[in-house]
Amino acid sequence: MKVYPTPENEIERLKVLQEYAILDTISEKEYEAITQLASYICGVPIALVSLIDKDRQWFKASVGLDASETSREDSFCQYTIMNNHVFEVENATEHELFFDNPLVLGDPNIRFYAGAPLLNKNGFVMGSLCVIDTEPKKLNEEQKNALQLLANQVVALLDSRKTNLEYLDSQKELQNFIDLSKDLVCIANLNGLFYKVNPAFTKVLGFEKQELEGKPFIDFVHPEDVQSTLDEVGKLADLKQTVSFENRFRTKDGSYINLSWNTSPDPETGNLYAIARNVQKEKLAEQHLKEVNYLLEESQQIAKIGSYNYNFVTKNLIWSDEYYRIFEMDKMPTDELVAKIRTLIHQDDLIVLDNIMGEVSKTGKRFKTNYRIVFPDGRVKYILAIGEPVMDAQGSIIALNGVVQDVTDITVAEQNLSEKSKEIKDIRAALDEAAIVSISNRKRKLTYVNDNFCTVSKFDREELIGNEQPNMAAFFETEIGKQILENINSGIIWKGEVRHKAKDGTYYWENKTIVPFLDNKGIPYQYISIGTDITDRKNAEENLIAALDSLEKKNRELDEYAHVVSHDLKSPLRAIYNLSEWIVEDMPDMPQKVKGNFDLLRRRVSRMENLINGVLEYSKIGRLEIEKESIDINELLEQLIDSIVPDNFEVTMGTNFPIVLAERILLQQVFTNLISNAVKYNDKPKGKIHCSYKSLKDYHQFTVKDNGPGIAEAYQQKVFKVFQTIEARDVKESTGIGLAIVKKIVEEKGGVIYIDSKEGEGCSFILTIPKCQHVS
Repeated sequence: MKVYPTPENEIERLKVLQEYAILDTISEKEYEAITQLASYICGVPIALVSLIDKDRQWFKASVGLDASETSREDSFCQYTIMNNHVFEVENATEHELFFDNPLVLGDPNIRFYAGAPLLNKNGFVMGSLCVIDTEPKKLNEEQKNALQLLANQVVALLDSRKTNLEYLDSQKELQNFIDLSKDLVCIANLNGLFYKVNPAFTKVLGFEKQELEGKPFIDFVHPEDVQSTLDEVGKLADLKQTVSFENRFRTKDGSYINLSWNTSPDPETGNLYAIARNVQKEKLAEQHLKEVNYLLEESQQIAKIGSYNYNFVTKNLIWSDEYYRIFEMDKMPTDELVAKIRTLIHQDDLIVLDNIMGEVSKTGKRFKTNYRIVFPDGRVKYILAIGEPVMDAQGSIIALNGVVQDVTDITVAEQNLSEKSKEIKDIRAALDEAAIVSISNRKRKLTYVNDNFCTVSKFDREELIGNEQPNMAAFFETEIGKQILENINSGIIWKGEVRHKAKDGTYYWENKTIVPFLDNKGIPYQYISIGTDITDRKNAEENLIAALDSLEKKNRELDEYAHVVSHDLKSPLRAIYNLSEWIVEDMPDMPQKVKGNFDLLRRRVSRMENLINGVLEYSKIGRLEIEKESIDINELLEQLIDSIVPDNFEVTMGTNFPIVLAERILLQQVFTNLISNAVKYNDKPKGKIHCSYKSLKDYHQFTVKDNGPGIAEAYQQKVFKVFQTIEARDVKESTGIGLAIVKKIVEEKGGVIYIDSKEGEGCSFILTIPKCQHVS
């Protein structure tokens, strides 16, 4: 019984292989290019990148072989992974391990095999880069070295892939998205064959994947649409434009359905992508490279990998063209090249590299490191370098082969990704700190709630996740609920205030915004809700409304009470006034002193009635709605002056008085009180009054100035208080309410009033009203 070889670290090796996430992935041009180059260099028809799994060997890339995998027990590569050097079988029919192998006795009739191990930095061999011929042969040393160098490039590609886990996750998510898509997604190549199709093809067309993949797509096109389809596909020859067209496609039952296609070429890879109603098209087949130098340069340029060889004997350094492109240098002699590159490498990294090269020269071990190159303009590139010493028979290093890869994009992307990840976490933390946040799917099932959501709703997170928000089913049957659903299901953001019922039966209000996340059909697939708890505000609003209602009721009661009191007070006053007049009329011969006392009595009664009227007017200010009208201030002042100011007064008017929108009766009260006071208290033989206007930024400013006795600064605030006068009421008849009414009216309208005066030098009353009431 034949015993098959197994590495001692097989369990760990398989685990490492799985970590690369490379098995059963789609074809990639970098690997295909390497197999083509290996085939060319070694002069064989078949070349494979073979990865040894538990029970199979799977081919990541292949030239000359249609199979994607074979069993491990029949593989040649299972022996390659037992070594750290090229494993060669010159004639399999004469080899004791392979003379009866199925792959030797039958297709593909292997006679010659050579495999270079894919050895990673930790000493695990994942598989091999192997070349196969149907004729016996033997590689020379240059070919073996080249094969191992290419194998190292494969490992470099694998390591690069492994370092970009975020990219791999994105690729998996993309593949899952394609597999789960309801649209038809496919990749096609230039020879007209389906290469890959997604499960939607089975659902829509009825064909299984194996019935489509590898078949000409034109065979499924309606005969009448064949030529137009070929014409449209022909437009993609320049690999630049995108074409859209419709054709009829055959289903498994023989009927045809209409498909709308969008097809785009990839100018770099030569692949075509096609979508039929959200379907991605199959890749175009990679253009075959015709010359080995072009093939190598193409593969290195795509992967941004440059290769080098340094001969320790001849001191000659050879760079590939891509190496020069990475370092942005022209070709030059070795001594100049070494000097130039040392000026570009970051000084800190140069010290590390010198130490590494010193260690390599002593130990002969391969190395892998990263360093930076800094250009004169300040730009920085990040470089991954791998080196493999070449030893002679005596174990001395005679050469160093290696590769460098420009990993700037990957490094910068990782740095940006890290920054963006931190930014997203910070934003989420800020939201969680300040807002009520939840995420639900298209079925309104909650998939995420933050702590604030649980706190305000009083539900545990376990009670919420996977379920619809409690009490919301009934809410969505209401008119506002139906409106919200209609908006967000149409992809429209909704904002508003909603009342929710908490777990304990209490209610809370939320000012929320619901944002639908749309798929590529414009259909929402999840919703994020961000809100703030406005329960206290809503409760305050309800209390305020109740308080306003209560206040309005009390005001009405107060008005009614005031009128009753006014009537009850005025009636006896009028009776006293009339009675005193009758007594004087009936007793014309009464002493003059008694008659004077009756005059004083009537004046005091009149003052009392004016006082009651003033108090009533003062109490009404701000509580009654008075219709506003356009008022020409100049015209209003002239009317008041004509009716109030005696002829012996000199009155002057300023210019540019505005027209304002206001309550006429209130402005009349203001200016009447100010002008009548200027007349009443004037102590000069010839009184003077001047009215003026000044336009401020947001206010109208009016001034009423007189040449009276003035008001001392100590009394300038006191005169605006109710019942306050400067002179005794027996000297100047006054209720002490007029200026209080003026101040209240002005302040109710958003203005101010103040006095500019010195005792004995006249007085200026200055008032402002907001310009929002300005008409012209």
